Amino acid sequence: MFNVKLNSEYIVETVGTSEGTQIKYKKGGYWYKLDNRGNEGLCEYLASKFLTFTSLSKEEYVLYEQGMINGRPGCRSKDFIGDSSKELITLYRLYNNETGENLAKVIAGFDDMEDRIGYVINFVKKVCGIDYTDYLRKIITLDAIILNEDRHVNNLTLLYDGVEFRPAPIFDNGCSLLTANQSKKMNADISDNVKRVIAKPFSGSFEKQYKYFGQGFTFDKNEVLSWLETEPKSEERDILIYQVENCNL
Repeated sequence: MFNVKLNSEYIVETVGTSEGTQIKYKKGGYWYKLDNRGNEGLCEYLASKFLTFTSLSKEEYVLYEQGMINGRPGCRSKDFIGDSSKELITLYRLYNNETGENLAKVIAGFDDMEDRIGYVINFVKKVCGIDYTDYLRKIITLDAIILNEDRHVNNLTLLYDGVEFRPAPIFDNGCSLLTANQSKKMNADISDNVKRVIAKPFSGSFEKQYKYFGQGFTFDKNEVLSWLETEPKSEERDILIYQVENCNL
């Protein structure tokens, strides 16, 4: 657990998403963000720690650490962008730069999930020259486990070094594990509440998205559950335990 004081000179951006506005800081090679609506720092930590038990390489995801920022809970991660010649570009921004349109609205106009997915993959292939399918497969698998409610097209990203594009490591998993779910019923069982979560970006169903893409990585359930038993008890931890126990990966 870290504990830092950061003044306004370290504010890099105030980002608006479908889940609200979140202040981010950058100092000493770290990105910091305050919890916005729930225990987002805890969710970032649990999601990224979970990924260390998977078949993904450590370069494919960003690790988060919980802590206090100006006396408030939040989290931090190491800067994965690196030198100033590299740029993080979201699919939303890339599409807007190329067409002047809103990608989220465009794909919402398709009736079928398969058409939405195909359109995005073909767009990235045409503009960036890369196949985005495997990257999406890994993210969709993770989101189905952690119940990420905020994987909109502004949270799907690429890194650009001025010459070529490549998928960014997986990051920004804070709005997950029902931490800020507005439809959650306090007295309901976990099994009932997980059914209330609406997926993004191609379908409202995590299951449908996962079935389309298939398994993005593997992990040993017993190993993950042994780790989770060592973590402090929290609703978010218990939901991840439930998801790992009941997922069919």
